[in-house]
Amino acid sequence: MNEPNLHTNILSSLETVPLLLKNFPSDDLRHFLAIGHVEHYQKQDVIIMDDNSPSTSAYLLVEGRVSVWKDDIHLASLNAGDFIGETFLFTKGSRSAAVTAEETCTLLRFDRQDTLDYFRRKPERLFKIFIMNIVEIQQKKIVNMNQKLITIQRRLLHKDTPA
Repeated sequence: MNEPNLHTNILSSLETVPLLLKNFPSDDLRHFLAIGHVEHYQKQDVIIMDDNSPSTSAYLLVEGRVSVWKDDIHLASLNAGDFIGETFLFTKGSRSAAVTAEETCTLLRFDRQDTLDYFRRKPERLFKIFIMNIVEIQQKKIVNMNQKLITIQRRLLHKDTPA
């Protein structure tokens, strides 16, 4: 993507509006994307370290694919349009996993303070939409984790069953 035009072309490069920004009016969506800071990563680059550092930013994956890891266990692969660390506004906790580039990637980094300042200048309803989108993302993650847990438990139960 051409760097000077990244913010203006980002929506056209994504297949769908990112879930975190679903139901944003188009002008607000463009303005929100404009507060993001462009970052590029090469294959195998570490984007986020699982080092207990504070979580003060989130990322929108614009191009490429990344992997999420915890204790050398692959948790997920994310694609263009996915957000990483979407709860950054509400938690001052540490990062819960590492993220690495599976291929060349372009991301937009959203800093906590910039994002809070953005929403302070906007109608309250926009922030409510943002919060509801975070809840939806978290719910989908819980459903996915539950499914993985069920699969693992079934494998363990069948492994322990005498043949």
